[in-house]
Amino acid sequence: MIVFSIILLIISFLLQGILSNFLAYTSGAISIFSTIYVLITLLLLYPYFENNKKKFLILLVIFGGLTDLVYCNTFLLNISIFYMIYKFSNIFHFFLPYNLFTINFSNLLSIFLYHILTFLLLSLLKYDNYTFLMLTKILSSSIIMTIIYTTISYLFIKLIREKKELKEIK
Repeated sequence: MIVFSIILLIISFLLQGILSNFLAYTSGAISIFSTIYVLITLLLLYPYFENNKKKFLILLVIFGGLTDLVYCNTFLLNISIFYMIYKFSNIFHFFLPYNLFTINFSNLLSIFLYHILTFLLLSLLKYDNYTFLMLTKILSSSIIMTIIYTTISYLFIKLIREKKELKEIK
């Protein structure tokens, strides 16, 4: 399951790069195909690491760091936000079952939380290119792709897990 998880994370990492390079993602035109694919994949995979959270956290740090360096040109921002969202998702799924509806809702909240935390942090740092209007455009445009990508990925992971009889990571 660990190799499968790494492959899915690499695919989502590359997908994020491909879609951000080939689809409009400027302040004037934000694509409906924009979302944080790596974060969604991490949140979909974490239940399978229930017995070994250390391996999951290593993947979170590696792919959060890669996202920081390659897509955001920041250091530790995405690692920190990914970790906070991971904790939020743990609490969310402690109270609600892990199924297609709740994972879509949880991932949508997580993507919103990611963008809001980023906006607040950049506002505190007086980065004035990221306006509240841009935040609302990004949030509204990411809804469709977040739900589509979460649903497809959830069903794919579930199918592969059942077909290959994969268990949790130990």
